[in-house]
Amino acid sequence: MFSFQIGALSHEGEEATSAESTALSDETKAKLQETLKFLNQDISQLVKNAHPIRAILDELEGKCPEAIEEALTPTAFIESHHVQVLKAQKQIADRLQQEVRDSSKALAESAVDEIKSLNDTQVGILRNKAVLEAERDRLLQELNRVNQAIDTVDHNLSQIPSAITRLEEEKQKYARQAYQLHKSLRPIPGSSADNNQVIENVDQIRLCAIKVIREALGLL
Repeated sequence: MFSFQIGALSHEGEEATSAESTALSDETKAKLQETLKFLNQDISQLVKNAHPIRAILDELEGKCPEAIEEALTPTAFIESHHVQVLKAQKQIADRLQQEVRDSSKALAESAVDEIKSLNDTQVGILRNKAVLEAERDRLLQELNRVNQAIDTVDHNLSQIPSAITRLEEEKQKYARQAYQLHKSLRPIPGSSADNNQVIENVDQIRLCAIKVIREALGLL
């Protein structure tokens, strides 16, 4: 704040005395250059000690244009603003600290929210993992059942060639037997019905004898 005022005063003084600067003595110009060195200090340093400027102003009294003296006189007593500057600087520092605190608080709250979100996400992921693991176990059991079924089918398939071979051998065997029997058989007269009738007629003789005996014995 004060550095701006000093700068503004300097700028205005420069414009007011630009025409008169050539009339300044070399000694006066040297003192003004020395004054500039002090004025270019940080304002917090200048309000602590403006004695060198006062000393230079005393030496330049009556040697400078009025505009320059008017601009330099307040700077010679700028120490009177020491408390104001310190207070303003402290408030700036406190405000910055408050902003840092608020920012840290916001970051901490954001971190808490993010942690909660991650914990919720973790719970969901673990639940989904459990479902997937259960599905994996079920599929593994199903795969094991299918593998066993495939093994059974493979075993059955492996038995078929040998069974076919065995049946082919039996077929050839029975074919030869049938051929041999066919060659040895002679034509058979009559029919099975005729044969059965003959057997039944003879059996009637047996049954008739049984009946007569039973009647004689009183068994009927």
